[in-house]
Amino acid sequence: MKNGNIPFDSIEEIDVRSAKNKLILSFRKLVIMKEFEKLTVAEICEHANVSRKTFYTHFKDKNDMIEQNVLHSITQPFKEMRKLYTVHDLPSTLIMEWLYQRIYEDREFYAKISSFTGQNSLQEFVLQHTTEMLEDMLINVEMSVEDKEYTVYFYAASHTILLIKWIRDGMVVSPRKMASYYEKWTIPIWRDFSTNKKR
Repeated sequence: MKNGNIPFDSIEEIDVRSAKNKLILSFRKLVIMKEFEKLTVAEICEHANVSRKTFYTHFKDKNDMIEQNVLHSITQPFKEMRKLYTVHDLPSTLIMEWLYQRIYEDREFYAKISSFTGQNSLQEFVLQHTTEMLEDMLINVEMSVEDKEYTVYFYAASHTILLIKWIRDGMVVSPRKMASYYEKWTIPIWRDFSTNKKR
């Protein structure tokens, strides 16, 4: 906790003595209260009672705060879940349901930060991190470089667009149902990939 690597499923337990954590908490509260595009770094700093110099020690800009939220609340924990999946042979739907449930429980925040697209948006960050994860999953699979590139992009882009749609639609589809879509549409193909790993 005290190193700033925040698991956002326990907001109440954050060590608020950390300037970085104060900034993140303020950012999250302010994003829910007003439009992200109109939120300024000065407002975040004032709300956190932290200087702008300190802000720029930890973050490049307010968009960087989105990426760090994605990294610490979704990407890193998801990677840990995938390790458990490999070791304990957990059902893939369980892992995907966990991912969607995590976002669902923080739906007000994600609804606000998914309101825009393009450079440095939630959509771009999710696509980037999903791409990196899938590239890692295919690293030992027998495929041409071109095939890997297009395969990774297809699955990363389709999952990212579906996730953003789900968030913007108000998450009316349950996390379990979203996980079942993933299971039905992608898992059989990825199982085929796993049988083609390099010896």
